[in-house]
Amino acid sequence: MKKTTILLVLTIMCVTTVFSQKATTDAMLFGHVKSKETQEHIPYATIFVKGTKLGTAADGTGHFKLAHLPAGKQTIIAQYVGYKPQEIEVTMTPGKGTEVYFELEEDVFNLEQVVVTGTRTQHYVKNVPIRTEVVTSQALKNKNAWNVFEALEGVPGIRVEQQCQFCNFSMVRMQGLGAEHTQVLINGQPVYSGLASVYGLEQIGTGDVDRIEVVKGAGSALYGSSAVAGAINIITKEPSPVPSISADVQFGNHGSNVYNFSSSMRNTRGNIGLSIYAQKIDHDAIDATAEGSTRSEVNRKDSISDRVASKLHNLGFSFYVNDPFFGDDKLVLRGKAINEKREGGRMADDYYKNPFTDGTENITTNRYEAEMNYTKQFGKKFELNFNNTYIHHKREATNDSYLNDYLSTHNDSTPNVLDMRPYLANEKSFISTLTFGAKLGNHNLLFGAQYYTSRLDESGMYVVVDSTSKYFGNSYKSVAQKHADEFGAFIQDEWQVTPRLTVVPGVRIDHHSSGEEYTSDKKVFDKDFPQTRFKETSVNPRLAIKYQLSRNITLRANAGTGFRAPYGFSEDLHLCSGSPRVWKSSELKPETSRSANFSADYYGNHLQVSANVFYSYLKNKIDFADADDNVKNLGYTYQWRNVDDAVVQGVELTVLANPVRNLNVGVDFAFNHGTYKNEREDWKETKYQGISKYIPRFPTTTGSVKVEYTPSTWHFMLYGLYQGKMYIDYISENEEMSKIKETSPYMTFNARVSKRFGIVRLYAGANNIFNYLQDEKRLDDAAFMYAPVYGTLFYGGVSINITH
Repeated sequence: MKKTTILLVLTIMCVTTVFSQKATTDAMLFGHVKSKETQEHIPYATIFVKGTKLGTAADGTGHFKLAHLPAGKQTIIAQYVGYKPQEIEVTMTPGKGTEVYFELEEDVFNLEQVVVTGTRTQHYVKNVPIRTEVVTSQALKNKNAWNVFEALEGVPGIRVEQQCQFCNFSMVRMQGLGAEHTQVLINGQPVYSGLASVYGLEQIGTGDVDRIEVVKGAGSALYGSSAVAGAINIITKEPSPVPSISADVQFGNHGSNVYNFSSSMRNTRGNIGLSIYAQKIDHDAIDATAEGSTRSEVNRKDSISDRVASKLHNLGFSFYVNDPFFGDDKLVLRGKAINEKREGGRMADDYYKNPFTDGTENITTNRYEAEMNYTKQFGKKFELNFNNTYIHHKREATNDSYLNDYLSTHNDSTPNVLDMRPYLANEKSFISTLTFGAKLGNHNLLFGAQYYTSRLDESGMYVVVDSTSKYFGNSYKSVAQKHADEFGAFIQDEWQVTPRLTVVPGVRIDHHSSGEEYTSDKKVFDKDFPQTRFKETSVNPRLAIKYQLSRNITLRANAGTGFRAPYGFSEDLHLCSGSPRVWKSSELKPETSRSANFSADYYGNHLQVSANVFYSYLKNKIDFADADDNVKNLGYTYQWRNVDDAVVQGVELTVLANPVRNLNVGVDFAFNHGTYKNEREDWKETKYQGISKYIPRFPTTTGSVKVEYTPSTWHFMLYGLYQGKMYIDYISENEEMSKIKETSPYMTFNARVSKRFGIVRLYAGANNIFNYLQDEKRLDDAAFMYAPVYGTLFYGGVSINITH
């Protein structure tokens, strides 16, 4: 695959060279770019010709020149991070030079720079009909976020967490709901399956990410069955009009090293573009904490990894061709490869590096993506977009489940080495999305259809642990075949009722069909493994309203329904046991939801204030539980159940301020409340029955604070994350010790400083600078995590960015 990727990139570069010729006009453009407020020159600003792909970058003194521009009237645009773009019209004459001078106004909150697509139509952040929060590529650099997990930390209403002390399984929660309720998309495509979601937040690098858009609540009307809580859309970069090369090298303690390279170019006509990137992220295993009931007991080593060792590679390219076939059209080809190996467990004598030992988890992931996107404009009113994505995701994993079960059923004797083999998962998915947009008067109509298909094959070794079974102690290989097919169609009308009022009604219909079938290589149960089948058709409407109360105040409301099919649970795949360890009955009902958001935003030049109220009602919420007696008799350890109805609600408050030049301050805080309708069955007749109504892992309060100071070529940032109390289940091997713990509030801080010297930037920083650690740790429940389990991480690096 790697050889194929390299060959394809070389072929594309050759094609780019072949088509790079153009007629020369000798029409020259000269000028400079300044700040309107300070009259200082802005180095490295981008300048391009509107309606074309011709562009350049200002030099270190803020001056630029462009050669061979088209003759006649042209609109020239200058832009730079932190400033509003400026357009100036000029008349270009062959053989002559023209001067143009830009003065850019500051836009510290990116309100008129970043284009978002929360409605699958383009808007600036300030004008988007459905409230959308954006993490820009510049914010990724400032946070030193090299993967999506780090990028999403601190986004209001979002919480990223790790749920496994031994393999560092990571997930995202939006407004209190788990990863299974959040649709993660890449360029609008739902390519983030249950298998990918287990470690995907850390595996998706940010080397090719332009921005991340977050749309909360009622997302199913456009994004499909998993968008109950909302959608996270990762938008990748397009080749820049300005040729560029960037490279980063970063080193940190505990072997936390990053190597990043990217390059972007277009031919001289500007109609063919190519960008490539490569990213390598390594980190060693960390042993910092041990089992204990107090922080002092926890704060010691026990030779068991708290952070797994990982070697991660991201490699990809994007190839763009404008006007390839009919004119006013664009073809985009993308390819991406993700390869990771992670190891964790007992660290003494490198014990964890042997994948078939007790207390060890060893996971290899190979993921390959191919995307083709075609866009065709029909005049200024109509647009057709056709996007196809194919994903091949493979995982090879070992943990000690089979070994421990064998030891416990064979008087601590070990199995035959020839029987030891990894859990294997092989998933192939294809997503095709077709949309057609039409601008008719004050209506912006969008019609769409989407098809999703997935085939997942799994195999693993298991032992019959039911002591009442005549097959007790028998080893067997179990094979699971899973499939899912889903077709959706949607329609939306973005109706500009008045200059101040926008109404966006929409509806989506989905038909979902999926099933699972299990077989074993020998008979170990008196009954065959049952098959599961699901078929469901769901209709989900959505209504969004935006009203501009004044020039600076915008009100938005968003309400709709959602649907979650009982397929592709990440916990199955996290346990590396999608075979007969987790049971899903065909009688399992899909979740449905009703949700609403109401927000008010004040947009000032130096102050932005936002308030967002959210509410979601879940019917037939699906949850993970121990298998009941009937299911255990079929050989299953766990099962999925429709446990109850649930409600999550809360208020989010955000303030961004620019009190003085070069100083930005941001504060956000959220009040949350999430409960089931009734006490959970597993905790009835215990002292935890009353608090079992609270949805686990949902903090009552969350927040963050950010201070950025950017004098001249320096950048200083202090960033803090706050988490209030929450309830978390502790499921002990000794049933009497099981409990629901109420955690204590805490706050962690990260800091970073950088200095630019021309095209070179030096930086250093630290995460969790006050070395905060979890105050209780239990090794018999890997999911008992609610705070950091290792301390401060330091790093330093150098970044080089060359533009022409």
